[in-house]
Amino acid sequence: MKGKLIFASTITLGILASFVFFVFYLIAFFADIINIWFLIGLTVLTNLIFWLVTPFITDWMQRVFYKIKWVTFEEFSAEHKEVADFIKEVCAKHRIKIPRLRIIQDLNPTAYCYGSYPNNSRIVVSEGIFKYLDVDEQKAVICHEIGHIVNLDFIIMTIAVTLLQVLYEAYFIFLRARRARGGKKGDITPLIGLIAYVLYIIGSYLILYLSRTREYLADRFSAQHTGKPDSLSMALVKIAYGIAVETNTETADRLLASTRALGIYDYKAANSLGTSFKLATEKNKTETGRDLTKIFLFDIFSPWAFISEINSTHPLTGKRIRALAHYAKGIGKTSAFDFERVAQEGKLLDRNRLYGEFYEGIVIYSLPALAILGGLSLMVLNPLNYPALIGLLGTALLAQGLYRFQRKGGAPEKITVFELMQDPYSNPLRGRYVELDGQVIGKADAGSYLGEDVKMQDRSGCLIYLNYESAIPILGNIIFGLSKAKEMIGKSGKAIGWFRRSSFQIVDLDTVEVSGGKIKSYTRFWAIIAGICLLVLGLFLFII
Repeated sequence: MKGKLIFASTITLGILASFVFFVFYLIAFFADIINIWFLIGLTVLTNLIFWLVTPFITDWMQRVFYKIKWVTFEEFSAEHKEVADFIKEVCAKHRIKIPRLRIIQDLNPTAYCYGSYPNNSRIVVSEGIFKYLDVDEQKAVICHEIGHIVNLDFIIMTIAVTLLQVLYEAYFIFLRARRARGGKKGDITPLIGLIAYVLYIIGSYLILYLSRTREYLADRFSAQHTGKPDSLSMALVKIAYGIAVETNTETADRLLASTRALGIYDYKAANSLGTSFKLATEKNKTETGRDLTKIFLFDIFSPWAFISEINSTHPLTGKRIRALAHYAKGIGKTSAFDFERVAQEGKLLDRNRLYGEFYEGIVIYSLPALAILGGLSLMVLNPLNYPALIGLLGTALLAQGLYRFQRKGGAPEKITVFELMQDPYSNPLRGRYVELDGQVIGKADAGSYLGEDVKMQDRSGCLIYLNYESAIPILGNIIFGLSKAKEMIGKSGKAIGWFRRSSFQIVDLDTVEVSGGKIKSYTRFWAIIAGICLLVLGLFLFII
């Protein structure tokens, strides 16, 4: 596994470096445009200084914005001796100083590390880690963070981000150069700028790949040193559950958002997934259908899961737990997570349906981009063809809206979030028209006075975000967030809309009923009307 990180790091840094040198070879060729070398040197120097001082800036920010308890190792050991002894043992084995320890006084379970080099590192854990996890699971989480420190992956990420920043600067430099030259005929600086931007986009995905790889390696490091891969697997499940059920404050929500890339778990995926895992792993299973195996099917077998993951800093939870289960099997340990059964269930899936809907969805998803490309091609032939661009884009958006918001059979399907989480055929594009019964428990974004979206706990006990859109864009959403959304909290009712699943889960509302009152949402309306308006505008401009 360590070889995998070395491979990923080498490939990522190597490709990014080659991108940068390629672009600046072109810059050197056109050196009369701007004196770029000073800017490159300044960029590298600035990032180097920032890398060195960031830990101290982060320390200061945590003092100011979060309820951080600064503890010595001795103080930590007095409260958590077994965990402290384990930390001391692992650090001694790898000949690094014991990281400075910080405790966040918040019950949302989270953990992360930061620093410039191993002997300058900090490990931060919240009090929620000690509330929701047992001692073995606490060791596993902290060992995961030590793994990041030992593997030096935060340094690799810093270098990669610096190279990416240089590429983005190249894009802006050539944009400026074009303006300075007045867009002269035959000037290829726009082309060079475009190449730099394309390489920047590719580099962004390479960094996300590297980020996911380092999480796998830190997981493996934890499993090796604890000798209990299942401890980290269960910790991930419990962290997701803890984040989902804790009443978030504005401060807690800001903390989770600001440390999303650093944290051991992506909090955005916690709500439905965390509560589903909790239901499935309860010892006293009194209801049928609470099958954890089926919850993993989407992460492991859905092609949409791959699309969701490439935009994420963390691997999908199902894939992380599968890797830990495979490692447990390799060292002769049993796992609570039966991935042989997951594989068997996966063989029974309808591949034609799974991939047929995926390929169909990808085409629909790509329609706006294809429409813009086609319209621009027509404008290259004749700039007066701009109505075609508008009309084509409108047609694409209309087709996409109709596809995303279907009502098969007319009536919504009465179902629970837990059952929806067991559906491997769900996807982020075409929604499943459903009806959920439950209670609105808060805003989707904790502490947001203006936010119009809310969070519901349905009758299965799972949580889900409800996305509302007003008939009046922006202003209507703000008014709803200030009034009705706030009034809905704590009330029971039903939500009807389109369930979508990617790295997190959401329902785009059609209607929501609480306390006898019915509220209409215009998510479908605006998805369709935008396309119609552009199509009509394109036709009008074409006719005149």
